[in-house]
Amino acid sequence: MLDFETAQRLVRMQERIRTSTYHEIRKDGVHKSAEGRVSLAFVLPPVVGDSRDTEWLVEVYSYVLGPERNHEFRGKTALEAIAKAEDAVADWCMMPEMEMFSEAWPDTGATAEADDGELVAEVDR
Repeated sequence: MLDFETAQRLVRMQERIRTSTYHEIRKDGVHKSAEGRVSLAFVLPPVVGDSRDTEWLVEVYSYVLGPERNHEFRGKTALEAIAKAEDAVADWCMMPEMEMFSEAWPDTGATAEADDGELVAEVDR
């Protein structure tokens, strides 16, 4: 059974996706109807010809933010799979979140730019 704290981690992760997705859609409007879908599954391997162990799977659909549409994060425990998904979502959301920060507080000198494929975020104080 999924406990409340674990469910909240998924909800918080989806909220980051939601906020960043709406920010990106505002810029160009391209998205899919399943945008931001998150699911957690306990996966049992096939009964014939498969010696894999059981695993937990977090699936995230993000056409707007992720490098592909469907993303799968697997772990031996639900917490391991969720942690992997959270790490990826944090990477995807960094640029939109820094852009939103810069828009909300323009006088801080905060910037978010892509520099030769690297994410760069700065705040002048």
